[in-house]
Amino acid sequence: MHRIQWFDQQIRAGSYPNSNHLAEHFEISKRQAQRDIEYLAASLRAPVQYIAKQRGYCYEDDSFILPLLYITEEENRVLKYLAYRYSHYNYENADTIRRIGSLLDRFTDNQELNIEAYLPVFEVDTRRIQYIELLDHAIRAHLIVRIIYQEQAGVQQEMHICPAKLTRHYDDDHVIAHIEGQGRLQTFRLSDILRLNLTERQFEADIEDERRQQGRTQQIKPFKAQIRLAVPPQDSIWYGYKVCSSTEDIYEVEFYDSDGFLGHLLTSEWRQIIAPKWLREKIRSRCRGMLELLNEQGDSNDT
Repeated sequence: MHRIQWFDQQIRAGSYPNSNHLAEHFEISKRQAQRDIEYLAASLRAPVQYIAKQRGYCYEDDSFILPLLYITEEENRVLKYLAYRYSHYNYENADTIRRIGSLLDRFTDNQELNIEAYLPVFEVDTRRIQYIELLDHAIRAHLIVRIIYQEQAGVQQEMHICPAKLTRHYDDDHVIAHIEGQGRLQTFRLSDILRLNLTERQFEADIEDERRQQGRTQQIKPFKAQIRLAVPPQDSIWYGYKVCSSTEDIYEVEFYDSDGFLGHLLTSEWRQIIAPKWLREKIRSRCRGMLELLNEQGDSNDT
């Protein structure tokens, strides 16, 4: 839009700009410049007219005004978040979706895509957006980050990390970092970060580690639960969760998002959770909390 605004100013100044002028001024290809002009005419409905004698464009109607093209700070944050999510999309039509992520990131290119597939819809979590913003700044500025992290067993731990890269695996965002004073890179799930604050202290970036992380990400192993089911699953899938082995009516189910899987267990049919113990405890704690809440309400509202 910055290029289109410049082109509009040149027209109003009587300079008769053309695609060559636009390409030279912004150091872009002539083809891209011509597409900008086409966007001005077709999408913004500007009454542009090419004057062969002047070898440039003018407006047939000088009363035309460019529409107000303003993005608020909050909209810009959401746009950056969607660009990040689309650029890390690895499922159906991944190549096309990642191209859209790249376009959203640059935004001013105004390139058109021939899309025959739907765009995935992502939930906009304001806390997640803030975490990604803070971590992105910490990575670029080499700032140490203080986090309160919840381990698999529900234990909360305070630690100071040196973030190296943001990435996304298995429907969750992660930051690859090493704990201050330790050299080994680890993967931390953003959904398990309960609190995050930047410090003013900087860490020395390991260039070799950063280069290695550009070409690979750490493999994240799934959780596995042994569950006795009432009804055998079909095609080694239990409501979308992969079943990797079975013994009679006991099935080993893989999952990556513990909270999401917990919610699934609360709404599905099963007979027994054999392992892991921490999963049984989480379900017991959740059910106990719901029962206490119901008991507090009593029967006063029943009709």
